[in-house]
Amino acid sequence: MSERHLARVARTVPTPRRLGGGEAAVFVTAFVVSGALGLTGMPVARILQLLSSAGLLALALIAAASASPLRSLSRAVCALLTSGTQR
Repeated sequence: MSERHLARVARTVPTPRRLGGGEAAVFVTAFVVSGALGLTGMPVARILQLLSSAGLLALALIAAASASPLRSLSRAVCALLTSGTQR
């Protein structure tokens, strides 16, 4: 490959974005809560259900505050209703 081709490829590759403080705090909180629930003896499947429900609730709240709340909220409700039926 020529240097010109490699330079063009290098410019088109996006650099990964680092997490902000708020995003990192959410991840740390989720890990700490998961670990604490695991130490109390709660089954892993129940912990995953709890975390996914909390995430979908957060999605619904964000959708309610966005410009198109009805479409986003309907998707979140649909995902919330179907998440418990898959096993």
